[in-house]
Amino acid sequence: MGFIKFTKKTSLSEEDRKALQDLLNFEKQKLKDELKDVEDSLKALRVSKKKKSKKKK
Repeated sequence: MGFIKFTKKTSLSEEDRKALQDLLNFEKQKLKDELKDVEDSLKALRVSKKKKSKKKK
């Protein structure tokens, strides 16, 4: 959110705007990849929990 506040009242050159957009897109992709890893881990934990509960019965 700091970038939005920074860019709200500041004019950026086209080159700076493109560089900032590339940076934000790169960070967004990294976060998506990390979120996918977390979701995969949670999914694996849920599956292993279900398998354990079936074995106990």
